[in-house]
Amino acid sequence: MKFLKDVFSEYVSTPTFLKFKTKRAFFLPVIALVLILFSSCNPAALVNPDSYSDKWENTYVWFSPSDLSTIYVSGNGDPETALPVPNDSDYLIEWSKKGEVYELKITSYYQDIDFAWFDGYDAENNSEEIPWIQEGNTLELVSEKLLPSENGRYRISLSDDLKD
Repeated sequence: MKFLKDVFSEYVSTPTFLKFKTKRAFFLPVIALVLILFSSCNPAALVNPDSYSDKWENTYVWFSPSDLSTIYVSGNGDPETALPVPNDSDYLIEWSKKGEVYELKITSYYQDIDFAWFDGYDAENNSEEIPWIQEGNTLELVSEKLLPSENGRYRISLSDDLKD
């Protein structure tokens, strides 16, 4: 091997020949690599819902099943900032309930819908998906799983994937 080292001297500095003299010399490059990896992603997006707006356009719609003439629309999840708009202006919400089965239908006239969540749906766990039937920008849900409304209103969260 000594013979090859002298002939091919440029290979002396390859990683197989590097020997770290101290633990510090080893850990400094490792720490630098970890810092570079963390700085290249957006870890705040994992825990900060406000950063979701970089990827999703979210709209929240509140409605009362007993009065569908007016719905409330907001760009954030705060019902205090929701503006009253006539049903069938930007969104059309249709609701009917027969016995234990309810039917909810929402149509968005101007916003694409890639994901939606209905707060009145009684999911068994957090990972259960709502069985929406989607046709264009219309979503329909027929189910027996219904939670009581909060303050007489239900909320639907509509999301448009901005990466599409």
